[in-house]
This record gives sequence, structure tokens and C-alpha cells, in this order.
Amino acid sequence: MAGRIERVVIMVQENHTTDNYFRGLAPYGGAVVSDWRLTPNPPANDPAHDRQAYFKWLTGASTGAHVQFDTRAVLPYYLYLALTGAFLENHCAGFGTNSTANHLLIVGGQSPTLKNPSSRPPRPSWDMPSLPGLAEAHKVAWRAYAASNDYPVAFYTQLNGSPNVVASSQFLTDAKAGKLPALTMVWHNSPDDEHPPVDVTEGMNTIWQSVDAVVQAGGWNETVFMLTWDDWGGYDDHVKTPALEYTPDNVQLALGPRVPLLMFGGAVKPGIDSRWSSHVSIPKTAMQLLGLPALGVPRLDDDPGLADLVDTRRPPNPPPPAYNTAIDLPPIPNPPIAPNPAPPHPAGAPVPVGEVILRDGSTLPPPNDAPLPKQPHPPTG
Repeated sequence: MAGRIERVVIMVQENHTTDNYFRGLAPYGGAVVSDWRLTPNPPANDPAHDRQAYFKWLTGASTGAHVQFDTRAVLPYYLYLALTGAFLENHCAGFGTNSTANHLLIVGGQSPTLKNPSSRPPRPSWDMPSLPGLAEAHKVAWRAYAASNDYPVAFYTQLNGSPNVVASSQFLTDAKAGKLPALTMVWHNSPDDEHPPVDVTEGMNTIWQSVDAVVQAGGWNETVFMLTWDDWGGYDDHVKTPALEYTPDNVQLALGPRVPLLMFGGAVKPGIDSRWSSHVSIPKTAMQLLGLPALGVPRLDDDPGLADLVDTRRPPNPPPPAYNTAIDLPPIPNPPIAPNPAPPHPAGAPVPVGEVILRDGSTLPPPNDAPLPKQPHPPTG
């Protein structure tokens, strides 16, 4: 039997929608399109994907980049993980905008900004509660393997300068030595983060090596991996996501566009899961699996999480192929499997995005630093 979960490893890559990356899931029953033009790898450019670009996509003024990668050819390890682990096909970026806000949602469930702050000092720092801070307060070991300038955890006053924030280049060494803590969060620099216009296979190979290092150290059965992409990257997706929150200009903020989320490990129940989830589901699931209490951020605390996809009583799944070995994908079904029906949107009317809660109980105004043309009415759901 798989035993108990000792470790959650959260890996965050960059800038791709579910349709853009997982065309190859279509014959297996994934709710993805499979007839858009194939993009070369590496892609030719980095599509616009800030709040303004999202508004154009949301309102139909733009399709974004209406292209797909050939999953089987350039991302076969990801396709293997999707077919042998849990694939959350209706997982969404937490906010409809670009990187930083969505990274912050994964770390702590909220963001004071809807833009990417300048990389020039001084960089902003907010004293918000966070998943790593919660882990430390409850004596759960954690480490953040961050990108350059400790991105994105340096935006948290409590985490800034912590000895538990290290360079992502240290991950393989620690994983091979079996020294990963119970809560492990990983970000990479380009080209390993898959941020366009890089060769996305390079990033996939980095994730492959990272997972294999955990497997080779004997950690497969006791580890739950959650692998996602921070935001839509300006790429099209055919699914309209539920409106849960909106900004003062009456434009949908949450949920953002669909982005992939893969859960895998010895105890993860495999299959394509069609529920709605978002980036706050990731820290909530880690809290559930590691026995952590509420963080004090309603958007995160009230999320149902995904811990039901983990069952330590069942025989463990076999580990994925070792790095740089052959990947035997399951046969393509003939005829193709029909996708699951689209789930109903969550009940209740969308609400204005709330204030940002700080650790001392005070608040910051709701994020509204990327204003858009005022719409006559809030979104309807």
C-alpha cells in the first residue's frame, strides 16, 4: 500500500492554456480541441497576456494566439503524466491577467496587484499570509526553490530573506539526496519555465528530471506532485470559465482562463477530472494533505480543495519512466472517447473582488491597478 503522504511538491511553469498544450488528450476523452493550427516549437513570439489582452480575449475582440502544440511530439512526458495521473481539465488561472498575481494566488490565495511589478529595486513587499508561513507556524518543514530574485516569494515580507528560500538550481541536488521537505514549491528561470518563446521541450525535460530525482530517491509513493502553469500566456482556449469575482470596472477577474493542472504520485487516483478548480485549490490541497489549519484568506480557505484525489489505501501507481528513457503512451482509443459533459458553473452570483488581508488583520484595497473600459453591468456567472 502507498502508506501516508509525507510530501507535497508544487511546480509552477509559465504561460500556456489547456487547449494550447494538451491537444493530445482529445482521443482519450479530454475536453480539448484538436484541430487548431500547430505552432512550431519553439514558438515564434510571446503573445500579449496582461489584463488588457485578457479583456480583449474575454470580450471576443481577439482570439489570442489560436494555436496548439503537438503534445505527443514535443511534450510526451506531460501527456504520460496526464494519462496516468489526475488531469484537472477545468483548472483555471486564479485571475484573468498575467504572471505575478497568479503566482501569489498559489503562494497565499490573494494578490494586491494585477500587473507584473518592475524587476528594478525597490521591489514591492506585502505582509500577507502565505502557505509557507503557515507551514512554518505549525512546524511543517518547507522550502521554496525560487526563480531569480527569489521570485515570487520575495513579494512576501515574512518570506523575504528566509533561509528556506533557495535557488531552483538546488532542487535536483536535494531531491536526489532525499532531502526535500514536506512542503516543496518550485519555480524555474527561462528556458526551463517554458515561458514563450522558448523550446517547451526543455522545460518538460527539467520537470522530468525533477520528478525522476524524487523517484530515484524512493519518494514516489509518499509524494503528491501538483504541476501547473501560472497563466494563459495569451493563448486561446475554447472553454468559457465561470465568473466568480470582478473588478470595479465590472470585468471578470476570477476565474481566469483554463490552464493545465496535473496531480500525480503513488497515491493519486488517475483519470480526467472535470470539476472547476483554480490556483487557490493548489495551496488548499497542500494544507489538506499536510494537516494545516485555515490560513485566514477566505478565497483559499473556502475552496474545497482536491485532496479527494489522493487515496493512500489503494495500491500505489507505478512511477513514470526514468529520465531520458522511452515513454510508452497508452494506445490511442478507437473510436475516441467522448469528453465528459461540462460541469455546471458554481452557484451564486459573482462578487466584487475583496480587500487584501494582511497578517496583522489590516487590509489593503482590492487589486485595481490595471483598469479597463467600464462595463455597464457586472458579469452574470
